[in-house]
Amino acid sequence: MDKRITLPITKIITEATDIKTFGFEYDLKAKPGQFIMLTDFGKGEKPFSLADCTKTEFFITIKQIGDFTTRLFQKDVGDLISIRGPYGSSFFISQGNVLLIGGGFATPPLYFLSKELLKIGTKITVINGAKTNQQLIFSDRFEQLELNYMSTTQFGAHGNGTAVDRTKKLLKKEQFDYLYASGPEMMLNALSTILKDDEYEFLLERYMKCAVGICGSCTLDPIGIRLCMEGPVLPKRIVEQLTEFGKYHRDASGMRIKF
Repeated sequence: MDKRITLPITKIITEATDIKTFGFEYDLKAKPGQFIMLTDFGKGEKPFSLADCTKTEFFITIKQIGDFTTRLFQKDVGDLISIRGPYGSSFFISQGNVLLIGGGFATPPLYFLSKELLKIGTKITVINGAKTNQQLIFSDRFEQLELNYMSTTQFGAHGNGTAVDRTKKLLKKEQFDYLYASGPEMMLNALSTILKDDEYEFLLERYMKCAVGICGSCTLDPIGIRLCMEGPVLPKRIVEQLTEFGKYHRDASGMRIKF
């Protein structure tokens, strides 16, 4: 969908002190892994992955980071938001026995994916990781689904290490037909080093301006794919070709910033 639509916020759910989920009533016709571009009629426009999407409503989960998200956090139910999308590639819906690995506020798109996988009878294990108990989100939603759910934090009551640590231990005991991950890039990079023999898809994030493949701000070295078009979900064979993966990202001017 290339046209822009304006919708009122219908639900606001506080996930943590700096993380909220916003709901909208609209048949977006999106697939797991895709994203929307959102503006609050203020300055700028930002991409957000979809945490859930049905025939009647969709949700995005946002972490308060800068001026743009701070303005969003001041919104109330009924306030108007302008969006365009959905854009980008989606996750491959695999059958068999699969593992989903989430990190921090990037975990919610895996909830949307889980619901779609369950529709075709896929056996699912989810590892949901965060730094602290307060940053561990969507546990209640995953626990309501028919899947094997594990949570882990680096600090606090769930302190079993990172999502990568938990994945490494699990892979010594169980084999999976396919793996999916969504989280900070350094987490995904660490995962890639232990998934040498496993097929996977990663949901990546990059600075995006247009979302339609024109501006080139989200182009990845050295193969020149545009994350807004060929991504944000990338398969193993593409991830392995990216020389910038886990090393640097770019700011609004295109300058390389090391992780």
